[in-house]
Amino acid sequence: MVKNFINAVQFLTLVTVNREQGAEEGSLARSMVYFPVIGFLIGFLLVNVDKAMILIALPQTISNVLLVALSVLVTRALHIDGLADTLDGLMGGRDHSSRLSIMKDSRLGTAGAVGIFFVLFIKYTSLNNLFDSEKVAALLIAPVLARWSQTLMVFKANYGREDGMGKAFVGHLRASSMVAASAIALGLSAFVVVGQDTRSVFLLISLVCGVMLLTFGGRWYLVRKLGGVTGDAIGAVSELNEVLVFLLFVVFSSGSQ
Repeated sequence: MVKNFINAVQFLTLVTVNREQGAEEGSLARSMVYFPVIGFLIGFLLVNVDKAMILIALPQTISNVLLVALSVLVTRALHIDGLADTLDGLMGGRDHSSRLSIMKDSRLGTAGAVGIFFVLFIKYTSLNNLFDSEKVAALLIAPVLARWSQTLMVFKANYGREDGMGKAFVGHLRASSMVAASAIALGLSAFVVVGQDTRSVFLLISLVCGVMLLTFGGRWYLVRKLGGVTGDAIGAVSELNEVLVFLLFVVFSSGSQ
């Protein structure tokens, strides 16, 4: 249990707990049950950094830039890099092999650069339109549901390459771990979001259904274009789900005013 948790921490964040402990094929899949927990810890960090910046009277427009930057830094830009590589491959390739080849290229293409800009910009502008408890909830829940979507992407999936980082967990996630990760993600989301009003219940339902639709729709599309699920594809869908969560919070926040 502890080893799996450490694997999840070291894979999803820049924190190194044990340098000698590596993620082998199958072991990383077992650690995915903790992915929503790691997402919650990332959100907890962002919330407290935001509170610290409020205490020093830093303007919200500046603090939100720093929050978005920190969210990228704490994950080693792993998922945003996957988004960029995936967009470059989809826009530049004509078949499975050419798309996968472009995605493996370390150089950043135009599509990837544009994708990074819009994803980070939408997160930033969303945070500018969220305040107090709604902002706290969004910062906590976005990384939780995004990492839950990663488990949905790999469950019973075929890997799109012969080798690569994603081979360690794509298709290896057990049903019991999938159920456990889902229970944790939904439980944490309900704990943070659901209050005394019916609006919060509708928000939770919208968040869960929205993430599921985007994840399964994205998985279907990417499998068609790439021939299977890859690590980059998982990162791309994860980033898009964070954007979706922030946007839904803004929509519900605007509707209550």
